[in-house]
Amino acid sequence: MAQKYVYLKAGKIQNCSHIVEKNRYNLITIRLKASYSMNHSSFVTGYFSPAQFRWSHTDLVRFWVIVMFIISIIGVAYLSISAGYGNIVPQLFYFPILYTAYFYPDRSMYVACSCGIAYSFIAAFFVVPELFAVAGIIVQAVLFVVIAAGSAIVLNHRENKYPDLPSDDAEAVQTMITAGESEHIEFKLQSLWSADLTNEEILASESVEIRKYRNNASKFIIARSIACFLNSDGGDIIIGILEDRKKNKNQIVGIEDDYRKLHDRDRNPDGYRRMIVDSIIQKYLPDIVNTASRFIHISFPSLCGRTLCHLRIMPSDKPVFVTIGNEELFFIRVDASTRSITGKVLTQYILTRFSTQ
Repeated sequence: MAQKYVYLKAGKIQNCSHIVEKNRYNLITIRLKASYSMNHSSFVTGYFSPAQFRWSHTDLVRFWVIVMFIISIIGVAYLSISAGYGNIVPQLFYFPILYTAYFYPDRSMYVACSCGIAYSFIAAFFVVPELFAVAGIIVQAVLFVVIAAGSAIVLNHRENKYPDLPSDDAEAVQTMITAGESEHIEFKLQSLWSADLTNEEILASESVEIRKYRNNASKFIIARSIACFLNSDGGDIIIGILEDRKKNKNQIVGIEDDYRKLHDRDRNPDGYRRMIVDSIIQKYLPDIVNTASRFIHISFPSLCGRTLCHLRIMPSDKPVFVTIGNEELFFIRVDASTRSITGKVLTQYILTRFSTQ
């Protein structure tokens, strides 16, 4: 089981206190319980059991791609063999199996079994019923299942390089808040704080982000933080935390103030999740929007009566750029800060960081 090291304040954590003081820290080890969601589009849902599974538009598209893959292969194989143009090519069935294993490792076995049955059904019409021929069909059908199982193991292992949260997300988030910001943890007060800025406030601001990105500054900053963790070793972003660096305290304020900036029907965790996906990930990280669910999980733990937004981010297997207008920016995590790199440093970093992917 993977381990993660965090710093926890000596003494008790007051669960009903909105203020978390960071005094003395003891190094502890937390054993993390792995969790996995079949519906990778659940960066829209976070952590939930199979009973709570909901099909997204992307899931439906992929489902029909898999179905059409299998139907097309069955049709091509049947027509070509019946016309005498060739033998059954079982390797064609590898495509739907591997496609499913890539997006849904835990569901690839179903597709593998379906392909095995389809292959056996076709072969039954054309193969001479001899011992070796029948044995070959059975071995090939079993090989489909072996390939699916092997692919699922490899892909699940890759995704679990960065350990998942304990089953109690609120408890884990409380621990992170107590530990404070670090190389793998970042706090944000809101994701929509710049939405209400007036033109006068924007012009008077000394913030580079506000003057450049105006009312989209807060969304850009969230996208930048997501990208830096994707391009580094992964991490956690918790929205709804007010930092007081002078007093060395973190205050849990929640995302309720962000809710009022959304449409009435979206003033809830589901609406907030859609805002992050549509207005931040899709807008600023378009290159990964179709596969972001493999690396980004969103949940909404409740602490002391306040709702927080927790983004759990896994390391990406490819470089992720933040796109805004004609700009493409690359960010990494350095200690407890987000850094932009360009030129030769960027090239060297990409060659080093992603060369083994």
